[in-house]
Amino acid sequence: RAPKKKGKAGHAVQFLTRQQSIKKLQVSLADFRRLCILKGVYPRDPSKKVKGKDKTYYALKDIQFLLHEPVLEKLREIKAHNKKITRAKGRQD
Repeated sequence: RAPKKKGKAGHAVQFLTRQQSIKKLQVSLADFRRLCILKGVYPRDPSKKVKGKDKTYYALKDIQFLLHEPVLEKLREIKAHNKKITRAKGRQD
């Protein structure tokens, strides 16, 4: 039987730091904060803070919940649309 690896089970898997969450959702910090407020997702305080004491942690199940949110798709569409507008404005001049 292979030995257990550190950070592959228990608290290390159940919680993500804010930066890990942002990376997983592929959104900016501002959009992440907006999304959390809209959906009522709050930072959690795990009993064992694996990545460090000064970090903000979110439950993995909350992030999984946000991953399948139609609002997230809408935020991406809005961002893409704004990019297209900016690009079009640049080409006009």
